[in-house]
Amino acid sequence: MNVPLVLESVDTPVVRLRAITDADLEDLRLWKNANRAAFFFKGELSREDQKRWFQGYSARPQDFMFMVEAEGGKAGCMGFRILESGAADCYNIIGVPAAQGRGIMSRAMAMMCGYIRDAHCRRVGCLVIKENPAVGWYTGRCAYRVAAEKSDHVVLELDETRFKPVAYRIRRGA
Repeated sequence: MNVPLVLESVDTPVVRLRAITDADLEDLRLWKNANRAAFFFKGELSREDQKRWFQGYSARPQDFMFMVEAEGGKAGCMGFRILESGAADCYNIIGVPAAQGRGIMSRAMAMMCGYIRDAHCRRVGCLVIKENPAVGWYTGRCAYRVAAEKSDHVVLELDETRFKPVAYRIRRGA
């Protein structure tokens, strides 16, 4: 994404989604490597791999990656990209251990999905490895439903009948 963007929840507890910068790359790399069993790419990312990814990401205007911030610290990351089909694909959702089980990441996901629906498209989904325990989090806490099962992953879609967005404000250039 080329434009700095911050989404901040209106109500408390305040959760912020802040567009990543190059200063966040090491955290992203460490978190991805620590959780690589949950992702399609199982290899370990080097600093150079992460820098190359960031260069490509920075050139894609329809790709958004956020640091999730709450209570004065980083709680994790999450992103989405708008596909050629016009749908949104959420990816790289990682919560740091200190934030897990506290509702921060669920609140951040609801805020991000609300922003996607308000600013980009109505169709929101993601692909998740079947063995990833987060499948239950998506379908339970985040109002996704299983749209299809593949050999190694599930295709999830945001369930409009269950989705409850989190009110947010936008700050650009922050």
